Amino acid sequence: MTTGELLKEYRIAQGKNQKEFINNGMIVSQSYYSKVEKNANKITVDNLVDLLHYNNIPIWEFFSRLNSNDDLRHQQIKDFNNMMIEAYYENNIDKVRGLKPLVKESNLSNKDKEEELLLVEAWLEAMKDPSEEPDLQLRTKIKEKIFNIPNFNDTKVALFCNFMPFYDLESNIVIAKKIIDQYINTKNTKMQVALLAIITNILSFSLNENKEKNVDYFIESGEKIKTKPELVFYSSAFYFFKNIIFYHRTNSDEYYNKSIQTKNFLLSIGMTEYGKLLEKLLIKYK
Repeated sequence: MTTGELLKEYRIAQGKNQKEFINNGMIVSQSYYSKVEKNANKITVDNLVDLLHYNNIPIWEFFSRLNSNDDLRHQQIKDFNNMMIEAYYENNIDKVRGLKPLVKESNLSNKDKEEELLLVEAWLEAMKDPSEEPDLQLRTKIKEKIFNIPNFNDTKVALFCNFMPFYDLESNIVIAKKIIDQYINTKNTKMQVALLAIITNILSFSLNENKEKNVDYFIESGEKIKTKPELVFYSSAFYFFKNIIFYHRTNSDEYYNKSIQTKNFLLSIGMTEYGKLLEKLLIKYK
């Protein structure tokens, strides 16, 4: 719905003609306003606000209705992204692949569909077995997409967090430190989730490459983020890898047992696939 169409809807609902709606031409001329309703003229922000005030139309209500299509678009994109992340943690490749036809059949714009389909391909790439040949062209495309976002905003941090496997460990450490330095004191739950996920990934990658001796900065940063209900899963994953690293450093079964307890907790709350992954890691790092 356009601005002109929505103004016309409010005017008719109030039983006013155009002259009455524009305060007898005191806000804009009737000839000009007539073309606004027909989408032939644009109305300035100042004149629009004056019209809304004069006719007792709440500004927040008007713009929420005007942007309802954007809200639906953002919600649909959010739903697709949540489904991808959920399928990733379930290690359900078929579920990720199944999103392709859903994206294509959606009401998203062609540009949005291209973006979402690229993310589907990226998640499939991230879920590949280490023995499979990597798609270097796709990985480069994703890294360029992340790099081209100018600042470490929510979008850039989330993309980096999700596709850290496409970077080497050294690059991950450099980028992660910049993000953590910028956001470690944030109270934003969404960003705290991203920070814990990034830190956990660094610990995991370092263990995998036998380079876990120099991760104190990341452990200390993770401990600064206080656990709250929304962070339970991510805090648990951090706790698991932190204790595996302490176990390697001290050879104390106390830390190994704490990792076992964390794995059992995640299994008990329904994180079955992730729990099974941690079971394999417990064997690997024993």
